Amino acid sequence: MKNPNNYGSITKLTGTRRKPWMVRIYKGMKVNHETKKAYPEQAVLGYYATRKEAMDALAEYNLNPYNIDRNTVTIRELWEQIKDKIDASEDRKKVYQRCFEKYLDPIADKRITDVRTALLQELVDACDYGYATQSNIRSVLNRIYNYAQQNDIVYQNYAKYVKIDAENVQIQRDLYAPEEVAALWEHQDQTEYLMTIILLHQGMRLKELRDLPKNNVDLAQNTIKITEAKNPQSKREIPIHKRVRPIIERLMKEPGDKLFNITARQYSYFADNVLHHKAYDVRHTFASRANELGISKLIIQRIMGHKPDSVLEQSYIHLTMEELQQAIDQVCY
Repeated sequence: MKNPNNYGSITKLTGTRRKPWMVRIYKGMKVNHETKKAYPEQAVLGYYATRKEAMDALAEYNLNPYNIDRNTVTIRELWEQIKDKIDASEDRKKVYQRCFEKYLDPIADKRITDVRTALLQELVDACDYGYATQSNIRSVLNRIYNYAQQNDIVYQNYAKYVKIDAENVQIQRDLYAPEEVAALWEHQDQTEYLMTIILLHQGMRLKELRDLPKNNVDLAQNTIKITEAKNPQSKREIPIHKRVRPIIERLMKEPGDKLFNITARQYSYFADNVLHHKAYDVRHTFASRANELGISKLIIQRIMGHKPDSVLEQSYIHLTMEELQQAIDQVCY
């Protein structure tokens, strides 16, 4: 079916290309003053791996047209185009938005073609905070420049050359001793103790358990599905440990849409002052215990939602839920 007038076009380029589908959009009519004739002018929107991706990009552009003119488009305009499409948790998106508003304002209205590494480095160097904040600034810049490069607005990502302060703060983790874990089971009538028991056996992040909807717990399949996460690897399905299943069954019968109704601050206060541990010690304890028991690194990464080290592990090794179940059930203290 032919596209409407001025809708844009999709062309498959010849040769061997990773992204052969070129999308062009209508920019208006241009007059040739010599021939006195007008003809439609087009600009490249981007290149895509499949025809469907190209069609979706063209449809999205026509639904909400935006400026892709490399001679005029600003860093702020590009950020507005991508900020809601970032594959990250809502909390992480809010962090990026605050970062953009607070630290990128000096360059936000500059044309991206006018901004090079030196100016980006000055921006980061002006930040009074350390590694974490500077890392967020660079992450936002990387996303903007990657998007601009993909759409032929800039020819390279200048943000990748920005240097930030080294992460030199080493946080000491105090692992839970077996007797400490055993003592937790004596307080199953208290929410914070139950959370700690589950975290020690499931390897989940505190936020993942604290925000876990009951709809994401499938007792029939004996699995927990984590759908809200900061990166693709963290979105995963993991088996329920045999020792904590009775706890989860009990919690599923209680009122509310979530397993727990507690804030991060409440749990951190409990961990600090009652258990005398940092909130993240449970996750370090799980990983260390699983490694001590000889469970493969790849299985630990899949359960905990960490990105495997190699392409082979990321894409070609497939683990069954039965394998993950056998592994997680071995984790005992």
